[in-house]
Amino acid sequence: MEEKRVIISSATGNKLHGVLYIASEDNILHKPPILIMCHGFSGDKYEWGRFPETAKALNKEGYDVLIFDFSGSGENKREPINLTKQANDLENVCDWVKNQKYSRIAVLGLSFGGQTLLKARLSGIITYVFWAPFFLLHTTEDHADWFKDIAKGPVEIPTSGDYEPIIIDMSFMMEVAKFRVRTALKKLNLPTLIIQGTLDESVPLELTKKAFNLMPQDDNHKLVEVQGATHDFKEKHLEIFIRETVNWLKNYF
Repeated sequence: MEEKRVIISSATGNKLHGVLYIASEDNILHKPPILIMCHGFSGDKYEWGRFPETAKALNKEGYDVLIFDFSGSGENKREPINLTKQANDLENVCDWVKNQKYSRIAVLGLSFGGQTLLKARLSGIITYVFWAPFFLLHTTEDHADWFKDIAKGPVEIPTSGDYEPIIIDMSFMMEVAKFRVRTALKKLNLPTLIIQGTLDESVPLELTKKAFNLMPQDDNHKLVEVQGATHDFKEKHLEIFIRETVNWLKNYF
C-alpha cells in the first residue's frame, strides 16, 4: 500500500489537494477499481480519520481510493463554497481519475458530499455509496445559528481538523434551495447503497428513508440502518459503515 499526495485542478483553476491510496504498485498497467470519497459540509478529506481508515480497508481488498478537499475546504485556498462548485470539483476529479487510466470507478459521499454526488454530472460510474447523506432539507439549532447572519455577507464556519474556517455566502443557501433533489433521486438508476445511523440528528433516519423511497425500488438499491450510530459515527459504528461498503463494492467491482 502507498499513500501518494496529488494536486487536481478545479474548474476555476484552483488546486484541489488529495491523497491517492494505492493498493499495489504492481497494478500500474492494469488499474484496479477505485473509490472516490467526498467529504461533508465543514469537513475535509480525512473526515476525522474515517476516510483514511476506509481507504486502508479497501486497499486490502485490492482497490485504490482517492480522497480530496473540495474548493474552499481542507488544505485548499479559502473561497465561498456552494453546491455547484463542489459538483464541478467532483466532475474534474472524476476526469482526472479517468486520465490516470482507471475505468472501474465508484463514488462515495458523506453528508453534504451526498448531495454533491447527486448534483454532479458523472459518467462511467459503476455504483454510488452514500454515508448519512444530506438529501432533504433539515435544519438543527446549530445550523440555524450558522446561517442567521448570512444575509449580511459571507460567514465563517468552524471546520474539522486544524484548518481555517470555511466561508459560505448566500449562494450556498440558494444553491441548496433550488436543487431538485427529488427529481435527481428518482433518476438514480445505478446501483446505490445508503448507510445511515439510527441516532443521527443532523440527518434524521426518517428523511433518509423518504429519500430512499424516491429511488428505484429494486435489488440494486439498498438502505442499511446502523443501530445507535450518530452523524459523527466512529469505532464500532465506523467498522459497520466500512464493512457494508466493502461488501457492496465487492458485488459490483
